[in-house]
Amino acid sequence: MILAPVQAVTQLLRSLTPSWLAKLSLRYEHTVIGTVLKGAEHEGPLRVQKALYPEGQEICHSIIIHPPAGIAGGDELDIQVDLGPKSHVVLSTPSATKWYKSFRNPSKQVIQMNLGEDAKLDWLPQENLFFAGAHCQVKLQLKLSQSASFIGWDTLMLGRKASGEAWHQGQVHLLNRIERNGKLLFIEQAHLDATDPYLKSSPQMGSWPIMGQLWALGPNCGDHLLEYLAPKLPWNDHICGGVTYLQQGVLLLRVVSDNIEMTRALLIDAWTNLRPHIHGVAAKPLRLWAS
Repeated sequence: MILAPVQAVTQLLRSLTPSWLAKLSLRYEHTVIGTVLKGAEHEGPLRVQKALYPEGQEICHSIIIHPPAGIAGGDELDIQVDLGPKSHVVLSTPSATKWYKSFRNPSKQVIQMNLGEDAKLDWLPQENLFFAGAHCQVKLQLKLSQSASFIGWDTLMLGRKASGEAWHQGQVHLLNRIERNGKLLFIEQAHLDATDPYLKSSPQMGSWPIMGQLWALGPNCGDHLLEYLAPKLPWNDHICGGVTYLQQGVLLLRVVSDNIEMTRALLIDAWTNLRPHIHGVAAKPLRLWAS
């Protein structure tokens, strides 16, 4: 008997698993008429709707769409967003990102965002929903110039609570990295394993199935915003929130919850209160949030 090398067997199993490889590259520029979507290149099932201007020509809204409606084992999504100087962009998604059970291969999503001088970005995606058995890698890499500003969030829900499904099997690896002018400001990695008893300990997720966080950065960001936000944050049996300011210039808000609607409402409220301070622009709720 001839035994095939482990690597060869792994490659064979991967080749037998149908998967989607998708890329989306967006490029925004500020012109005499405002912020415009100058380039939108895609491969595979990733799209962006036409540029929308509910706040006027200075702020370009785009909605990233993944037509398969879910990410299965072996799928890889690669999204790159480039904002030119003085552009202001709002990016969102139309619904929760569903991460399905992975039978052989892990699924992967990498988002890279580059902000030029005086650029402003609101990154407001809907939540990530991880099904039982999902094996995923989720990475966000943010690079800002000296005068750029950013407000963005990320929310994850382990298991389908509405369907009574507990997250009893699966793994999620998270990586968030933020740089300004090539200098590392913030990096965080998390590995969530459904079979690890430590996951349910207090230093990690505890009994909470939902976790969210919001980052805010910019020339006007500072620890003075802590006193502004902290009194508004809840702390009860269904949702707990906290906020801190890192000396590297990052305002970080975290929340754990057992209710996704409450979590979403808290993040929207924080964004609404922060936007005038960080971007110098009043907040206007997205139409998606009303549907």
